[in-house]
Amino acid sequence: MEDAALASFVSTLDREDVPDDVATRASLAIADTVGVILGGASDPAVSALTRAWANDNSGQATILGTAGERTSAYRAAFVNATAGTVLELDEGHRFAAGHPAIHVLPALLADGESSYRSGDELLTAFVAGYEAAVRVAEMVVPLADGVHPHGVWGGVGTAAAVARLRELDAETTLHAMRIAANYAQHTRFEAATEGATVRNSYAGMSNLSGLVAVEQAEAGFTGLDDGIARHLSSVAAGDPDRAALTDGLGDRWEIQRGYFKVHAACRYTHAVLDVVETLAERHAFDAADVAAVHVETYPSAAALSNTRPKNALQAKFSIPFAVASALTTGETGKSSFTDEAVTREVLDVAERVEVTATDEFAARAPDERGARVTIETNDGAVFAHEVRAARGGEHDPITDADLRTKFDQLVAPVIGDESVDGLWTAAREPAAPRVLCALTRA
Repeated sequence: MEDAALASFVSTLDREDVPDDVATRASLAIADTVGVILGGASDPAVSALTRAWANDNSGQATILGTAGERTSAYRAAFVNATAGTVLELDEGHRFAAGHPAIHVLPALLADGESSYRSGDELLTAFVAGYEAAVRVAEMVVPLADGVHPHGVWGGVGTAAAVARLRELDAETTLHAMRIAANYAQHTRFEAATEGATVRNSYAGMSNLSGLVAVEQAEAGFTGLDDGIARHLSSVAAGDPDRAALTDGLGDRWEIQRGYFKVHAACRYTHAVLDVVETLAERHAFDAADVAAVHVETYPSAAALSNTRPKNALQAKFSIPFAVASALTTGETGKSSFTDEAVTREVLDVAERVEVTATDEFAARAPDERGARVTIETNDGAVFAHEVRAARGGEHDPITDADLRTKFDQLVAPVIGDESVDGLWTAAREPAAPRVLCALTRA
């Protein structure tokens, strides 16, 4: 079966099997993910959960961005993955329609810290889990209407990564992955668009369940035959494409097709925000000058048309708010998408933004997810621009220096300017999990 072949690949992947360019990309993804976890650690709900769990100091896994608070590996994986999701700045993959790295790294750090794994072991396991997660996603994408991708296929990637870190054999790895598929969540996209912040914990629960699945498999629990496809078929729009599990395995490295985010909002808003930034740079106008904004894009993005978000999460999934915030503040980072940023001034501008799906942009997705924006000013001027794909992916990559700037902005307020360089260097090596975790202390 295809899932057995995937498990065999995961269990036998060695550090020497990972090409240099893939290892470099993986280390960037690790560094970026550590950065967004630290950046999200200050979220009020994440902070409250951290305090509650840190009071039960009964584990060896670090809650990142704290003064070294420890808890169980399960809880650390959950809360660190949740922190890494809350800002909507985590690395993603357009063909998976989701975010593999945040479904893999938190559990690896939590498990690897207590078991004293090396940096090479961390990197190998991360690549194995990432490749497994994306191929499982590609097997079931597109998902059924209304299903949010976080928490669906990610747990299988978590299980694959942790199984590789623990050097489990192919059979045990396969059972862990099949068991993890059984724990796929009934996630709803409406949680994001309606501002229900349970959505921020979908990846956290996948990390936790993936860890549990590995321990079950080690104990002798077994998974359902063909269980990955059979369990996940209920969330797929069509029949699972089992061939996707092994397509190009070992030759095409999916991590090379991932993207990095520069705007703290849903990826579907990014092409639009790229255009708005370009127009603002080229033409002298501000938000008060804008009479109307017309956005043309692909259907999934056009669905994010709410002009009156009520909290930060809804704002991140609203193209009108994202456009209005960019025009009003000139920023699209962490501070632009908070509860406090949802102001009357920004909402008034959002009311002037119209979003439309077009056949032109629909036909290009998912290879290209672009947008066209036309801005009309009060004095009758019209400015328009379009992009074929958002920044950060293979069509328009961002530089290592850009990623380092993003990292600094997220991490320095947490651990201090003097400690940022050491953490970046350690994440890029990458260092052993226990070293990485120690360097994230606030």
